[in-house]
Amino acid sequence: MISHISVDRSLFEFTVTKDKFDIPELKEDVIVKASAYQTGEDYAFSGSIKTKLELECDRCCVKFDHDIDKEFEVIYTSEDNVDRDDHIMYLSPQEVEIDLKPYVQDTILLNIPFKKICSENCKGLCAGCGVNLNKGTCNCSKDKIDPRWESLKELKKSLESAEE
Repeated sequence: MISHISVDRSLFEFTVTKDKFDIPELKEDVIVKASAYQTGEDYAFSGSIKTKLELECDRCCVKFDHDIDKEFEVIYTSEDNVDRDDHIMYLSPQEVEIDLKPYVQDTILLNIPFKKICSENCKGLCAGCGVNLNKGTCNCSKDKIDPRWESLKELKKSLESAEE
């Protein structure tokens, strides 16, 4: 309830079950720790969002855990003429509650890495046989060249012979 937020900082913590979010990668519930206070007609929140995601590595296709521990600050305002950005949200003057869940969901989604890699040293899969190179080696020929590059190989040979 907005009426419970005053000029003095109020600390609160809550947990939202993972099934309340439309994020299939969520592995654990989401913990939000925050402080809230009122500044005139605005309501300011700052705190942290913590959870764990289960992602699939883009290189080797193995599932791995990715922790989200993100600090946040957001202001809810009822002023129409304020420049809105990621940290300023509009709040209708008729609202009696502030729902942080959409902001928390957006924060989690924006912190899912674009390139999902299980480790910096991930070797990925062999392009020839599909073996996970992190777990072993394959018997594929390393000298095999894609036939589409054959003409460049010939060009290189002709340039090298021309230099001699």
